[in-house]
Amino acid sequence: MVPCSGRTAERRSAGFSTVVAWLWWLLVPVRRRLAILNFRSAFPGVPPGVPLRRMMAGLVLGYFELLHEERVPGSVELSIEGAGPIAERGKAGKGTLVFAGHLGSWDLVGPLLARRTGIKATVVVKGPRSKAVAALIERVRASYGLGLLPNKAGSMPRVYEVLEDGHTVVFVIDQRLTRGVAVPFFGRLALTAPAVAVAAAKTSVPVHFLEYWREGTGRHRAAFSGLLLVTGRAEDDVAAFTARIEEAVRRRPHNWLWLHDRWKGAPATAIR
Repeated sequence: MVPCSGRTAERRSAGFSTVVAWLWWLLVPVRRRLAILNFRSAFPGVPPGVPLRRMMAGLVLGYFELLHEERVPGSVELSIEGAGPIAERGKAGKGTLVFAGHLGSWDLVGPLLARRTGIKATVVVKGPRSKAVAALIERVRASYGLGLLPNKAGSMPRVYEVLEDGHTVVFVIDQRLTRGVAVPFFGRLALTAPAVAVAAAKTSVPVHFLEYWREGTGRHRAAFSGLLLVTGRAEDDVAAFTARIEEAVRRRPHNWLWLHDRWKGAPATAIR
């Protein structure tokens, strides 16, 4: 149970996050317009206001929860499904590939998963531009036992090394790229990194999808899929992986980060 003072802090954090979400909606027109455009393209006919404000409130609240978890370990509840086979492979010195997206409170759930499952995990990340913010995120993730690998040219040999050491390597594949494999995402082509598909084809390491979402203030759930089929054809596999993320977003539209232009730079051909 969370102490009374903890519950009070949770309520205050939730209230403040809601206020921030409304201020963003009212006072930050550039990002708001982009988020609305993205949302309406994916969900035509669905009013975007409530889902987008829930997205922003949840995003802000996640960082408050992370700060509280730093002070009071165990204050955040995280239910975990499907981690057993991955943990067992790690104990046997066998690696696993996992892909995920910007769902829920990723900077909170990722470190908590590493700490609470004991899985040796390394995340391939595209760090923020601010060196101070990047250093803070790296410190927090490392303190939870989560390894980091910069997402840049020449990083794949290191990916293969940590897989051989029995690590679970996590790729976040829903970020906008200037180049990559163009695959369907909500009826439009989106440039997507093929690294996880390439690594799976090269190593025959099992691949899982990781989905996570908020169930309430201070309560989250994470679920690893079962083993996914890998054909060895990069474009087909990347398309199948991206479809998994789209399915997760369709289940909970407020749970995805709508603030970046996922489709920018891709061919404009519509998918029917």
